[in-house]
Amino acid sequence: MDINSAVASSDTTIHYFMKDSPPAKAALTSVGGKAHSLIRMIELQLPVPPGFVLPVEFFSDWFDIIKKTSAWSAFLEADVNSKLRSSCDALKKEAMKLSFSKEQQDAVSAALAKFNHKGGLFAVRSSSPEEDLEGASFAGGYETILGVTRDGIEEAVKRAFASCLDQRVAVYKKQNNFDFRTPKIAVAVQTQISSDVAGVGFSLNPVSNSYDEAVINANWGLGETVVAGIATPDTFIVDKYKKEIVQKQIGGKETSIWLLPDGGTEERPDDRKGDFSLTDGQITDLTKLIVRVEESYGRPMDIEWAYAAGEMFLLQARPITTFIPLAAELITPPGAQKRLYLDVTICVQGLFKPISVLGTSFLRGAASLITSKLFGKDLTKNVDDAFGYMTDGRIYCNISNVFEFAKQEKAAKFFNNMDPTAAKIIASVNEEEYRSHNKGIKHIPLHLFFQLPAIGLHVLEARLLPEHAQRHVVQEVKEFKRDVRHLAEEDLPFDELADALFERLRKSIFSAVMPAFATSRIALERMKAIAGEGKYEGEFKDMERAVPHNPTVEMGLSLYHMSQLLPEDLDASKLEEKLDARQLPRTFLAAWDEFMDLYGHRGPTELDIAAPRFRDQPATLLAQVATLRRSTSAEDNPQERFDRGQVTRHQAFERLCEQLHDKGWLTMKDFSSLYRVYETLAGYREMPKYMMIYCIDTLRQRVLRYAKELCEADRLDSIQQIFDLKIEQIALAQTDKHLDLRKLAAENTVIIKQLNAVANLPLVIDSRGKIINPPPVEVKEGEIVGTAVSSGIITGPIKVLHTPDEKPLERGDILVARATDPGWTPLFVNAAAVILEVGGMLQHGALVAREYGLPCVTGVKDATKLWEDGTMVEVDGTNGIVRIIH
Repeated sequence: MDINSAVASSDTTIHYFMKDSPPAKAALTSVGGKAHSLIRMIELQLPVPPGFVLPVEFFSDWFDIIKKTSAWSAFLEADVNSKLRSSCDALKKEAMKLSFSKEQQDAVSAALAKFNHKGGLFAVRSSSPEEDLEGASFAGGYETILGVTRDGIEEAVKRAFASCLDQRVAVYKKQNNFDFRTPKIAVAVQTQISSDVAGVGFSLNPVSNSYDEAVINANWGLGETVVAGIATPDTFIVDKYKKEIVQKQIGGKETSIWLLPDGGTEERPDDRKGDFSLTDGQITDLTKLIVRVEESYGRPMDIEWAYAAGEMFLLQARPITTFIPLAAELITPPGAQKRLYLDVTICVQGLFKPISVLGTSFLRGAASLITSKLFGKDLTKNVDDAFGYMTDGRIYCNISNVFEFAKQEKAAKFFNNMDPTAAKIIASVNEEEYRSHNKGIKHIPLHLFFQLPAIGLHVLEARLLPEHAQRHVVQEVKEFKRDVRHLAEEDLPFDELADALFERLRKSIFSAVMPAFATSRIALERMKAIAGEGKYEGEFKDMERAVPHNPTVEMGLSLYHMSQLLPEDLDASKLEEKLDARQLPRTFLAAWDEFMDLYGHRGPTELDIAAPRFRDQPATLLAQVATLRRSTSAEDNPQERFDRGQVTRHQAFERLCEQLHDKGWLTMKDFSSLYRVYETLAGYREMPKYMMIYCIDTLRQRVLRYAKELCEADRLDSIQQIFDLKIEQIALAQTDKHLDLRKLAAENTVIIKQLNAVANLPLVIDSRGKIINPPPVEVKEGEIVGTAVSSGIITGPIKVLHTPDEKPLERGDILVARATDPGWTPLFVNAAAVILEVGGMLQHGALVAREYGLPCVTGVKDATKLWEDGTMVEVDGTNGIVRIIH
């Protein structure tokens, strides 16, 4: 018989992992993730204790028996939210009644005969085909039994088998999109190491995400106290590349687990609580082992290890599933000058999950064209030259290149308008550690210099004749939409259509829209300079309220006016049905059609081409309309709020004029003309996005048509899968009928899927994966401090929303969200105040809050987790403070 396998039954093979005998090849689906890794590590000649695996096929008869029980029928019918625990417990009881058949017993006995190690004890570990994979760890879900004697193997195997029927496993599978009603399990039986000290090791820092650091946790005895979290271990942080111990922190080591000579374990404290459990030499050796495992697997790994009588053992290795990956081009080599990245997708767009591959491709294409035209060079291809870089569903700003143009203090001040938290981080880092020293990028603006005469003419027009510039913008937007519709009607190849849309968008933005808005900002800054740096901040905040011509605010106002055209007694649940049948009032239907013509291309997460539009999912919009219809008081009327905001803005201007009258009539004449420029043109800040979303929606309509054709041709699994492809890949698919689109989609989404699994993506991260957090802030008891972006003080109940249609926002509620985009605008009508996790003065939520006169505080870390719905708070939008009302 081959030493590597013994026949257990007609279709069952036991697989061995033994140092002096190369293991037979075993499929992961047969031996499970944990055992497959053990076999691989033996192949790599790593110090793994020997053992064998009872594969999935070994337990096929047991599952046949289990599936004939009433407990299995109850499990299949169990409600996940109520009866799953009891049905799983019943299944586990049935599993523990099983026993080895003669064939199984003979196979296990033959396997055990190969192991005559001292003490003769084993560790029995579950090994699921779905466990310890790159996307799912199942950590702590399955059972490991330590200190098992030869006579206790069958009982231990049953316990490991039964653990695949545990409720924890079923819930984890459901959360990670596995079929929890088709359990499978293999079991590894491994020589037990009677360790003096043991623990776990990570090939990156799981807290900071730094790729340069290995982290080791250790305790006396067996590693179970560390793995199960029942004792506070010693912690050691090591720079993997400098081979330096960065930090040593002694843990409480409150208890330890020790192997008993005759089997089993005992828990007892160790007298050496005050001593480090590892020597510096052992820490160094463990780090080398961790690095070797990481290099062998080609991804971040965590391991379980043990020391026994001075000898080091590797017990397990599995992929780390919760780290934040970066695209290869964003990563700098160890020891090289690092780059610093700000995630603009979060701080400007309020998008916490990656946008689609196609969405990234569109934005990158648009940025490529614009930077090529402006700077004479495509600044999207090479991250070394880029200020903005788009990859894997994220938009990053390369702060290291910003440092070449602006000192740290000025850079932080600039980014404070985008996100105060980001500004605090930028102000706190070591500038020299992250400065790019790329002198070549300083020549980039030279090409822009030659573009200035054309742009300057438009700016001059806006400064001298703002009303004329405003009419120019209106006409340009009208012509832009007409031309985009004509492009959509042409039968252009997909990539050519995208290029044509990029070019048309660029022309409109830079010939009319951007000069108008830029001139308004210049005018505002000039007014502040006349008033004196840092003076009259309250007046200038009020001056930013309720400026006209903002398409996002106008959308919210239109939605409110439309809602008021519905009967008060209308059944909201029938609204969509009646709309489809055109059985609503004619005035409402006309307003609805007009709204869809102007704003149907918009919607939540609208920057992503994969996101449905209002036109695609009117139910979302109709739910907001129904909520607005219930708001009947004058206080709820956003038009009246907007009008009051305009009065407040003009009053602030008049107060400034009174305060500054002694500066002379000529200065005041200039001040008044600057105000007219600002008032007329500032609202166009949102117009470039409105126009970009119009292009995105146009391309979306075309791509959905292609997706249907490709699905019918069996080249895609679903309509939605086309958003996993890039523009050029979709274009090539039209001519190359053999192009494997499923393979491309899988390759394109590797990092995006990993990022989607991360609960909270960081605002700032460096090119070695390290998350940079802001300096800690001291706050008074009962207060939460953020950034004041819209003044006023209001008290009301908290309402936490993760999506705009999650639940109704009633009049007087304090809206709490991570961030908002234009799809949230209708909710501001009922909101009394707004609290956001991210964003600054220019974030969408802050802008609309100012327009509606709502107090708004941003930069409140974990805001959506701090309070429950109904918690009474006071929102001080003037000072950026949220206070709990007891």
